[in-house]
Amino acid sequence: MNNAKRLVRRLLVGGIATATVAAGLVVGVTGPASADPVAGLVGVGSDTTQDVMNGAADAIGLGVVGSYDAIDPITKAQHLVISGKRSCTFNRPNGSGQGVTALRQSGNVAAAISGTFPDEVDLPELGCIDFARSSSDPGTNQSTNGRWAYIPFALDAVAVASQHFGDATATNYNALSFDPNNSPTGQGTLQKLYRDGTAVTVNGVTYDPQCNVAPCAGGATPIHLYIPQNGSGTRTYWLGKMGITTVPNWVHDHAWNGTDYTGTLVEEHDGTVLEADALGIAPFSIAQWVSQRNGHGDRRHNAHLHSLVNVTTSAVFNPLTGAFPTVETGGLNSSFLVRREVYNVVEWSKVNVGNAAFDASLYAVFGPGQGLCGKSSVILNYGFGLLNSAPLGHTCGAIVDGLRAYAAG
Repeated sequence: MNNAKRLVRRLLVGGIATATVAAGLVVGVTGPASADPVAGLVGVGSDTTQDVMNGAADAIGLGVVGSYDAIDPITKAQHLVISGKRSCTFNRPNGSGQGVTALRQSGNVAAAISGTFPDEVDLPELGCIDFARSSSDPGTNQSTNGRWAYIPFALDAVAVASQHFGDATATNYNALSFDPNNSPTGQGTLQKLYRDGTAVTVNGVTYDPQCNVAPCAGGATPIHLYIPQNGSGTRTYWLGKMGITTVPNWVHDHAWNGTDYTGTLVEEHDGTVLEADALGIAPFSIAQWVSQRNGHGDRRHNAHLHSLVNVTTSAVFNPLTGAFPTVETGGLNSSFLVRREVYNVVEWSKVNVGNAAFDASLYAVFGPGQGLCGKSSVILNYGFGLLNSAPLGHTCGAIVDGLRAYAAG
């Protein structure tokens, strides 16, 4: 399979016979390809989990799952109109937040949603979307009687990435520290950079996030701090870990173009901006990095991961299990300092056994011990860790009130 097809959504309808690229997905059909393909369960949202959900859709098969990219897999355009089911059209959501928004709109609660996402002019019709991929938990939207259930299925961690590997700058970035106990006031150098915009000194080099071009005051070196695009679950997650509530003017979601930050949009887990900016760092999913290294839609563009130092213990946490930083081998370090569960969001009533609205097909994919949770080899191959031991409190497929959201719909 070529790179273009690896980037598109996998959707198997009625078995695997012929493949057709349509609306950003691959369709396997037993008869002539339809111009308006029909998915069983349609999903949208997170960039972080789009590739592993591709693999899961392939492995589950039988036309059950159709999971659409966060951006157009070929042109890279945002928010183009797609058709997931017959008589359904909607703007493609880019990221976890937009995916959940579209899912809620598809549940016919558009009036209860505070706003659409950028460029969303074609809202999904009722029932057009069945699940949303999310790399962040319910957050402030958590409600024990919420309509929507966040169902965890894998472990991820987030590291800092840059274009540097094996040089002095990489050594310094590998020595950045993080305070895991108190992010709002944490004293880690990474938090001081992102949250406070203060210059920090690492191995004798001072990095100033508010200086864009050398020379900087006091001989400091400029550092460009990036976050992913608005709507990204990783953006929300990272800001929370940095202790940021309002994005400060020294943190950017567009690239430095030589004069200001109006360049290329920073897509999560895509190294395009970092490749062009030797002064840039950005959060990058370790699972996504491993997945891309393993040949699944590689868009790293020479982005390299960095370690983090626990500011309270001075212990160094490498992102990978191999001989890092000498070589970038191995998989996700499941003990990395900045870890998270990743989720699929579905309507709670549809996966609540005994509820009148219970949907056996939805439960069979996302419930505990069901289809997705039985694909451990797929989850690992796409870079993620397993939740068998509940490292962050939940096992795969857990449906619990603490992970419900949006009581008002």
